[in-house]
Amino acid sequence: PIMLRIALRRSACFRAPVLGTLPARTVSHTSKRSQESEAHIVAAPAVVKKDGILGKIQKKLGLSGDSQTKLRFSSYILYESVVDRLDYIAFFKTFNLPNTFNSWFLVTELHVWMILVRAMAEGAEKGENGRFLRNCLVEAMWGDVKMRAKKLDPSNPTGTRKHIEMFSQQFQAALINYDEGLMGDDMVLAGALWRRFFEKECPNYEMLELLVKYVREHIKMLDSLSFENFIQKPQIVWKDFMLQK
Repeated sequence: PIMLRIALRRSACFRAPVLGTLPARTVSHTSKRSQESEAHIVAAPAVVKKDGILGKIQKKLGLSGDSQTKLRFSSYILYESVVDRLDYIAFFKTFNLPNTFNSWFLVTELHVWMILVRAMAEGAEKGENGRFLRNCLVEAMWGDVKMRAKKLDPSNPTGTRKHIEMFSQQFQAALINYDEGLMGDDMVLAGALWRRFFEKECPNYEMLELLVKYVREHIKMLDSLSFENFIQKPQIVWKDFMLQK
């Protein structure tokens, strides 16, 4: 009862192929699926040392400006690990998804959620690293989504804004749906993926089984990353899902 599929009624432009035509402003694209690339807009932060007990406590809790700057920078690197390193076209072909903006969002959303699960392990209380990193990562995602949507339909800003609001509602519901699936067994996770990722239209249950295995293995991989390899110097490598068979 937590997650009910929210029907999408998007204009024709949101069904048009978008990959390779819409470079993101907030991230750089160097893979084959992109026809253009833009420079990173996030510069490496300068390291400012803080002295005193209060400064050390703030830094430990992730409250200091220096720590938050680093976390914000890491959040963009983590988001880039999704949009720059995933083979979206291969995902579409393997899971029988149309090459549309909505399909791009579904794939991105799933991988962002997996990173969010790992991020919250760094501290779930207000003000700690995990929550701040989560918020920054979601912020980076929406900045990219808005830019892509505007480029897709530049003549209809009102319609674009409504679609973004719809995606936002679906994203919040998807997080709850996927969280419940992760806490359950493979059948529960399969149900969550069927409802959201496949939008209740999975023609081949082998696809569903493949995606369940893919998610489980990547959650395990992310969980095994040290603080340094996840936040300080993000090193996320998404496995080729074809090898999951």
